[in-house]
This record gives sequence, C-alpha cells and structure tokens, in this order.
Amino acid sequence: MAIYAIGDIQGCYIEFRALLEKLDFQPGSDQLWLTGDLVNRGPQSLEVLRYLQNLGSSIVAVLGNHDLHLIAQVMTNDNPKSIESSLHPILESRDKIDLIEWLRHLPLLFVDDKHQTALVHAGLHPHWNLLESQQYANEVEAVLRGHSAERFLKVMYGDTPSRWGEHLSGYDRYRIILNCLTRIRYLTPDIELNFIEKNHPEKNQNASLIPWFEVGNRENQEYRIIFGHWSTLQFYSKNNITCLDGGCVFGGQLISIDIDRPSMPIAVDAST
Repeated sequence: MAIYAIGDIQGCYIEFRALLEKLDFQPGSDQLWLTGDLVNRGPQSLEVLRYLQNLGSSIVAVLGNHDLHLIAQVMTNDNPKSIESSLHPILESRDKIDLIEWLRHLPLLFVDDKHQTALVHAGLHPHWNLLESQQYANEVEAVLRGHSAERFLKVMYGDTPSRWGEHLSGYDRYRIILNCLTRIRYLTPDIELNFIEKNHPEKNQNASLIPWFEVGNRENQEYRIIFGHWSTLQFYSKNNITCLDGGCVFGGQLISIDIDRPSMPIAVDAST
C-alpha cells in the first residue's frame, strides 16, 4: 500500500485527477493524505468534494481555512449571494447537506504513529508538543461537530487573541487553536501570531518574523509535519517539515509526495 500526501486542491479537480493518474493511485489499496483547503477559488469544488466523499477510508483529509469558511457560510449565512461564486455549485447541489456534514466531521490534525508523521493544514504552535496539539485539535473538533457549532462559526473569524496561553477559555481559546492549525505562518520573537506576512522567508519584508517551524526549541520536532496553506513556500522539505502547497489555484502546481520518500515531490502543473 502506498500513501500519498497532496497539498491544497482548492477546487482544482482536473489537476487533482491528473495527479492521481500520475501517481497510479489505486483506491482500496492506496491512501491519500490531504492537507486541507479542498475547496474555494478553483472551478470545481463540488466535484472535488463528491469524489473525496466517495473514496471513503482511502483518504485522510484535515480541514483548512477555506473548508471552514464554506462550512460557516452554509451553516450561518442568510444571504447566499454573498458567498464566493466558486462555491455556488455546492450551495445549489442536491447533496449540499451531506457534503457539509462530511466536511465538518473531518479532523483538524491527524497523527500517524506508525509513520511518525503529522498532517495539518497550516502548522502547529511551536510551544505545543504533539500530544497537546492533538488534545487542542480535539477540543475544537468537538465544537465543530456539536450542537454549538453554529454559534462558534459566527465568531470564528478574527486574529485575536494572537498569543497562546493555557489560561484562555471559550471562543477565544477555540479561535486561537483554530488559527494555529489552519492559518499560522509567521510568529514574532515573543511568539505572537502574525497574519500579515505571507511571503517566502527569503522574501519576507519583516526580518524579525520567524516561520513557525523555525522557532527555537520547537516542541513538536519528533515527527515529520506535512502541511499546506503557504503557497509562496511551494514545496519545502527540511528538518522533518514538508510543505506541499504549490499554489495550483494561482497557476502553480498541485504537489504530492509518497510519504516514504518525502524529499521527492510528484506534481502536475495547473491547467490554465
């Protein structure tokens, strides 16, 4: 059995299927690990969701910020016209409710002890070890899957609090956990989240900012961490860190790896 990790699809269904063909992916025997942001911006988010849902146990997917945005819009928005046009086919589909229910039951973090690998959309707070990271992810997953999901989704958006503390509670706690798992890129020297800078570290305009995975004494270094979200980082594999977001939806590439050979990317170019 082969396990292939794939970066942000974002509705790029044609490229996704082309990549699966290139990988010679065999459902039922092989498995896909997806870094999230399955939908939005690309032209065929509905087709992506339907295909993935039908794969059943052949996939492991974590939630990305765009997936959460879709869930929030469907569960809380009274004005569908305000939702991005790329998501309209989902809203108008006969199986919308089933797809959203499937989506909101996906995990925020997946840890595979056998392969000593963690899968997450954006990253982990450098002061969280893997056990803590899983516990915090589980806290928010329980909210997203529970009866209070709609209330939380209405206040999910926001950049504060920007500094983690175990004392945080309620929606502030859930929001920063979610922001770490699905939006993190850079931190300040005093470990405050920065959501403004998105460039590659070599082109970063603020020299004081630190990529989350380069913070000194990071407490989650024991396993490889596979993530997406950071399209300007492209394929990056160093020190047990692997980024797979090739910015396919922006005209880049859809990138994958065989998790047994994480330094050897397999990719297809965007079709347009």
